[in-house]
Amino acid sequence: MANISIVAEFAGDNLKLFKRGLGIFFNEEINPQLKKDIHRVVPEAQQKKIAVVAGAGATTERTASEKALLYSAGFSELLYVQPTVALAAYFGYQFTETMPVMSVVIGEEATDLAIILGDEILYSGILDIGVNACLSAITDFINGKFKVEIGYEKARDIFNNVASLLPNDSRFVKHPEFIIKAEQVREIIYPLYEQIIGAINHLLSEASVEIIRQINSTGVVFGGVGAGIRGLSEAVYSVIGLQSLIAEDENNAALIGTGNLLDAGKTFLKMSADA
Repeated sequence: MANISIVAEFAGDNLKLFKRGLGIFFNEEINPQLKKDIHRVVPEAQQKKIAVVAGAGATTERTASEKALLYSAGFSELLYVQPTVALAAYFGYQFTETMPVMSVVIGEEATDLAIILGDEILYSGILDIGVNACLSAITDFINGKFKVEIGYEKARDIFNNVASLLPNDSRFVKHPEFIIKAEQVREIIYPLYEQIIGAINHLLSEASVEIIRQINSTGVVFGGVGAGIRGLSEAVYSVIGLQSLIAEDENNAALIGTGNLLDAGKTFLKMSADA
């Protein structure tokens, strides 16, 4: 769209802004100075319409808070794009194709799933399991086994460094109070990822025989903060027999994909919604 060049995404406690031809040019923590920071990097002429990546499973309250922040920054018209649509665009899906794509975004709070054919979302769903559920499971485990209270950042560090769905992963993280191995983390979080894989299988079971046949051929595309975990592709294939393609930049895939979608004109308008 000629009159929209900026995409926004709320990632945890940060706001990211992406601009066509420039990439991600803003990634700052949400704070009282955020409005001034945005005004320094976004010309007033561009502070009208903005594309926004919808949060995976975002609550009504959180979405309302995000909208209020963008309105206060001067963006008067918000066009929302579902993360599954944005992820498909990241992988180059043209939304005029006759083959479907199954798109799965594993976010902080939830996982969004969709089967898209052309410019139609045929089937979709939300599972209330994301990275935060894994972090909670890790903190509970460490508290129970080592009698140590850890915060969100330390749990995130453990997840980022040793979380794996692969058996016999030999990595570990050493802290002054405890040592935790990748195998221990796997036992904690594998059941959560099994639920995500089960939701993929359930969504596929709702599709027609022809769509199922095509998805069995093309597989699943993954993005989001929880998609970079080791062994995801192997786990999906082991449980439901589908091949997977993981976004190279899984954390920013939906943001970049929405940026790609801006060039699609009428398709962008059809695949987005006013706030």
